[in-house]
Amino acid sequence: MSRLLIQFSHLCKSFGLSPILHDISLSVHEGDLMALIGENGAGKSTLLKIIEGAIQEDAGYVKRERSLRIGVLPQEIPVLHEEMSMRQYLADAPLLNLEKEMEKCLEDPHRLKEWENLHKQYEILGGYCRLPLEKVLNGLKIDCTLLDLPMSKLSGGEKVRMALAKALAQNPDILLLDEPTNHLDDDMLVWLEKMLKCRIGATIIASHHRSFLNRACHSLVHLKAGKLSFYRGNYDFYLSEKQAELERQTKIYEEQEEEKATLKKQIKMLTFSCPKPGKPKDRNLMAYDRHGESYQKSKQHRLNVLKGRLETLEKEAISHPKPKSVKGLRFIVTPYHHDQAIEIANVTHAFAGKCLYEKFSMSFAFGERVILCGPNGAGKTTLLRLILGEFEPDQGKVFVSSQACIGYLDQEVQNLPMNQTPLEFFAAKFQLTEENLRNELHKGALAGELLVRRPFFSMSVGERKRFMLLALMLSRPNVLLLDEPTNHLDLLTLEALEKALLSFEGLIIAVSHDPTFKSKLEAQKIRIENR
Repeated sequence: MSRLLIQFSHLCKSFGLSPILHDISLSVHEGDLMALIGENGAGKSTLLKIIEGAIQEDAGYVKRERSLRIGVLPQEIPVLHEEMSMRQYLADAPLLNLEKEMEKCLEDPHRLKEWENLHKQYEILGGYCRLPLEKVLNGLKIDCTLLDLPMSKLSGGEKVRMALAKALAQNPDILLLDEPTNHLDDDMLVWLEKMLKCRIGATIIASHHRSFLNRACHSLVHLKAGKLSFYRGNYDFYLSEKQAELERQTKIYEEQEEEKATLKKQIKMLTFSCPKPGKPKDRNLMAYDRHGESYQKSKQHRLNVLKGRLETLEKEAISHPKPKSVKGLRFIVTPYHHDQAIEIANVTHAFAGKCLYEKFSMSFAFGERVILCGPNGAGKTTLLRLILGEFEPDQGKVFVSSQACIGYLDQEVQNLPMNQTPLEFFAAKFQLTEENLRNELHKGALAGELLVRRPFFSMSVGERKRFMLLALMLSRPNVLLLDEPTNHLDLLTLEALEKALLSFEGLIIAVSHDPTFKSKLEAQKIRIENR
């Protein structure tokens, strides 16, 4: 059996009065490529932080191999790195310092013993396990000319790729990746998949990218209601097992309901329909009384048995195993009376010194569904921002119909006022009372009750994105501009969004690298290439 790296048993974790993880047990071995899935807020990031050692469990125990090296890609890059240059961020300071000291020791014959001690530390920290940084940067298409820029100058996607490069280059015993596929184009996804499959150590991936999980992972854990379920297979295997379990539970439920119906029928017949015993022909009244009493006792005993069984069934009854779904995601479109929604006429535009478009023309009509494809940096998001009017083209014009009501979903949901709570935001923008807001959230199963009083900055990106979806629906758009809409959404919400978009009667222009989403949307695909 492969080397055991970490094992946790009967793990529990709560935040305040809210239990997140309950009685969770799992073992992680060398070579494991494990997917971690669950709804937004199910506790995936919390579990990864416990494995990392960043937060402490409330109960249970975690057994780690000694000198275990753990690398992490967090869902959001900490602000404390903002003023570091990319080169400083990527450099492993402890290892660099050790290398310098080891070089000094080799120059002094009296420090050879010190060199041996430093060398042991270097091995423990994984100095000989690191991957060549250039290989990782090339695979993630990170421009090395940007290495001396401060992190604050990078886009959200560049920061995520930089953090992923750092985690991969460390080549740790356990690699924890929280939403690693966000901001990766198709070529990068293929490269990352190959890289992970070649790793000796274990990798745990929290992601909602269905096709990537299917190709890359050979085991899967599902976190639901604080409990963990393990599946030894890929995402398709998980779906087939879930379907088989649903069929088994449905059969048990149907048998239960059938038995309950039979019991109720028998109880009714015994209570109301059973004939009384006839009088004896020889007029032996004493015998008649004895016979009647015996019959009544037998009848009552039978009734008690049936009622007892029915009561047991009612107490232990399982509910209908119908799979949970998100309902209520529906876009009501602001009416329009013309076909033409947007026209881009002879646009030339450069961004960060790079020419993205030269005399580019295209028109979009209401009712169309369009997906913009192409590598990162080709200008897909820039095109959306030109349509929004956030950028002015260097040359040419972008015409937007006066009847267009545009709804925009950005990649990282930064358009929300981070210091406000949902209650404050929806009251100011849509005049919703707290009761109205809770009703709207309940209809769409979009967020927990406890979130409405928390500021947006304290939420995960997935939780913020659900509130942004509600804001989009309430604004009644007839044009949707969606920048990587599948990022950070759990699978239930994602499937509900796909259904809502298929029934949307306005114009959709989406940027996406998710092949499952692209195939389901049945949209015209426009490829934008690097110039």
